[in-house]
Amino acid sequence: MVKTSDRIEYVRFEKSYEEEVLKVFVESFVNYPLFWGVFEDRFKSNEKLYSFHERLMKGIFKATIRKDDCYIGFVDGKVVSVVIIEKPSDKPVGFWDYAVSGMAGIIVRVGIKDTLKFMDMSDKTEIVVKNITDPRWHLYFLSVAPEYQSQGIGSSAIQDFLIPMVKENGGHLITVTTNAKKNVDFYTKNGFSLVKEETLECNGKSVGNWTFRMDL
Repeated sequence: MVKTSDRIEYVRFEKSYEEEVLKVFVESFVNYPLFWGVFEDRFKSNEKLYSFHERLMKGIFKATIRKDDCYIGFVDGKVVSVVIIEKPSDKPVGFWDYAVSGMAGIIVRVGIKDTLKFMDMSDKTEIVVKNITDPRWHLYFLSVAPEYQSQGIGSSAIQDFLIPMVKENGGHLITVTTNAKKNVDFYTKNGFSLVKEETLECNGKSVGNWTFRMDL
């Protein structure tokens, strides 16, 4: 357990926390362009779209933690944040990881062709990062429960947990990408430098993509 402040404690993910963690993960990305907007035209109601989004996010979470480390932030015993980190030695998350993580329903709903298009665009969001040859620690996901946002928990996750952990393990570089423009100021404020801004296309939708790095 790592205590980052008087309020927040971080522990490594365990199966017993899964229900709470998935709730935070799903709700914090509910309006995220890459995970919400790409397929929104496929659904006739917001209820069906949210149900799809929920299944998609749960599958992405389970696939990602097959390869990457996941840590959970607690406040007064409640899960308020989720941090998923790819270490320099971690292998990439691949199609098989998604296939065995509950994504079969997603593939059936939108079709294998569009699923592969979406996965291809997801991979493209990381191309700039993957072309960095220096050993890097990649902040794959940073989620904060909606009711705890704008309280400094995200910044604390970076400043008081992520940076010290990377340094303690001999790391000198942290990278992160985002598809939400509102996050650009957040990462800049927390010490990251913008490497590249670009626009990606998937299923007729344009999604912004910003890549950052922080040299320690």
